[in-house]
Parts: sequence; structure tokens; C-alpha cells
Amino acid sequence: MVENKKIRFNNFSEFSFKAFPKEKLQIDPFLSRYYRPISLRISWLLFRSGIKPNLVTFAQIIIGLLGCYFISAFKTKISFLSGICFLHVAYLFDCIDGEIARANQKESLQGLFLDKFAHAITMPCIFISVGIYYSQFFPEKQYWIMLINLFAGFSTFSPVNRLVNSIVYQLINKQEINQYNLKNYKLSIKDKDGFEFKKKKIIEDIDLNYLNFIKNIRFYKFALHLFRHVTYLAFITLLFIFQILGLPPQIVLTFWLIVGIALIAKEIFILYIVLSTGKIEANLLNLRKIVKSSIKEKP
Repeated sequence: MVENKKIRFNNFSEFSFKAFPKEKLQIDPFLSRYYRPISLRISWLLFRSGIKPNLVTFAQIIIGLLGCYFISAFKTKISFLSGICFLHVAYLFDCIDGEIARANQKESLQGLFLDKFAHAITMPCIFISVGIYYSQFFPEKQYWIMLINLFAGFSTFSPVNRLVNSIVYQLINKQEINQYNLKNYKLSIKDKDGFEFKKKKIIEDIDLNYLNFIKNIRFYKFALHLFRHVTYLAFITLLFIFQILGLPPQIVLTFWLIVGIALIAKEIFILYIVLSTGKIEANLLNLRKIVKSSIKEKP
């Protein structure tokens, strides 16, 4: 029997059930399921050592940045392969920190933040480092290669959605500031709870139906798994395989640039949704309903 701060597991199966429950499988990126058999074994060993999940996350950041450094600094096939290996190990650690936290029943908002922080650092670096590596083959086009990879890297952490959520937070928590006073804005969705919204003439609740329609499209659901950290690792692994098979650098780079352009296009599409529909208002109303329901549930 393994005991760690009053958390006890008789065997690895019990630990796995707690560290990686079935509901987690539903939201886990498809490709990450190939890492879980390995990560759970490592988590089982680290759990018994009493290591803190946040230390694992810091290790993930360091290893991921080392991988990007090897890819971009030396610009050889061996260094590219070494960098890929480092990045795959970093993703294993990305799985491990959460597994240990769940097993210890010590999931925290600080741990969640640190996990997202790690992604915000390493994912842009992946695109930038690969862009640096392949720009050596096309010195006359270095500017455009790096520009696409820079914007793609910036798009990895969904800046449009994050900015929308930031605005929604400010509208709820900083209404005393004139810039975030809802009375100063014409809003495109009516609040059925009686909140003092000014009406807009044309666009109303149809925006919510439109947004829900988009979310139900199969391609949208597929894209949620496509634009994930682990998917980028799969893509750069394919790049190395293509290179070993002798494909011309032009073809390999084109494949990678298509990935980057798709990522940028995703953000442009979300930007269009934000500007042409009531997404900000919809997010605001949804958050207000969640806050109201949580207040009602309190004894």
C-alpha cells in the first residue's frame, strides 16, 4: 500500500483511476492518449517520492525551452531530433503534473495558472524555433518565414478569446471606471434577467443561435483537437520524418507554413465572429448567470 500525506492507493490501478478519471478522457486531446500509459507510470513513481506538482511544471518549462533551443541554435538534423525529444518529454511532464495533483487531491487555481503559463511560453517558442531552423534553407525568404511563424506562435494561446474574456472580466469587476461602464455601450443582446442593456436595432438573440451553430459543426470540434500543444509536437515530428525520407526542404517547409497559416486563420475567423456577432455580450451574460447561480447555491 502506498501512502502520501493520507492519500492511499493499494496498487497502480487505483492510482490511475484517481490520477486520470474517465471524465478527463473526454476533454483530453486525442493524441495525448498515447502519452498517458507512460506518464501515469512516471507519475506513480513520482507520487511515491512526494514531489510537488508545481515542481514538475517548472521542469516542463525548462525542458521545453531546452528543446526549442536545440532546434534553433545548432540547426542540424541531430539537434533537431534532440529538440523534438526534449519537447516530447516536456509534454509528458505536462501530463504528469496534473496526474500527481489529482492523485494528491491538491488541484489548485495556482497550479492551473502555472500549467497555462507553461503553454504560453513553450508553444510560441516551438513555432519560432522551427521557423529559425528552416529559414537557413531559404535565406532570401527568412523575413516571411519568421513573420508567419511569429504570428502563428502568437496565435497558439488564442489571444482573441483571451482578450474577450479579459474585457468581460473588466465589465463585471470594474464598472466604477467609465471605460467599463455598460451604460456607455450599445449592446447587441438583450438580458432576459433585467440587466440594464441598451438595445441594438438589428442583431439580437440570433447571435447566440449563430454562435451555438458554429460550436456544433464537426469541423469546429475537430479543430479544437487540431490546435493543441500535442498536435504541434506531432507535426514537428512529421517534419523530421519527411526530412529523413529525403523530401525537399521546400515541401517540408510548405507543410509547416500551412500549419502556421491555419493557426493564424483560426484567430482571424474568431476575430470576425467577435466583431460581427454578440460574442462579447454572450460571454458576459453567461458569466453573470454562472455567478448568480453560484450565489444562489451558497447556504
